[in-house]
Amino acid sequence: MSKTEEQLRAMYLSGTVSIPPRFPDVAEITFSRNDSRNGLVFITATQRMSPKVLIKRSFFAADVSSLFIPDDAKQVDLEQGTWFEGELLADKVYDLLDKAPVTGIIYVREHAQSILEMEAGLTAAESAQYYPPLPEDRSVDHYCMSTKGVSAGCW
Repeated sequence: MSKTEEQLRAMYLSGTVSIPPRFPDVAEITFSRNDSRNGLVFITATQRMSPKVLIKRSFFAADVSSLFIPDDAKQVDLEQGTWFEGELLADKVYDLLDKAPVTGIIYVREHAQSILEMEAGLTAAESAQYYPPLPEDRSVDHYCMSTKGVSAGCW
């Protein structure tokens, strides 16, 4: 019993999130290898949100289920472009390893680990007030009811 391309794509996309997360946004997709860890391959999606904000999201290549490269990055239509899944995706990743970026959308497993990097142009006052969530911050340790939530175990 064979499956159609649309059925296979639906299976590949099941349980994934799109990066960038809002359609029809696209990102610059790059493919790189980490020399220090047995040559792990990473896929990074870089998105310029505004002249002041740049977001990079990196994933292990094994966690990326699909890559879509639209025919026209300014008028994205999921029916007009090229889809890469399975072996085609693996071949494309290795073809583009350490080469120029492509413009597109990646679909990543929901539970995939990632590295999020953000660059933001801020004033000194904004910069002094901005901070990432820290381990003792109640917004991070909201499940810990002690006054000092420093770990998931609530010491």
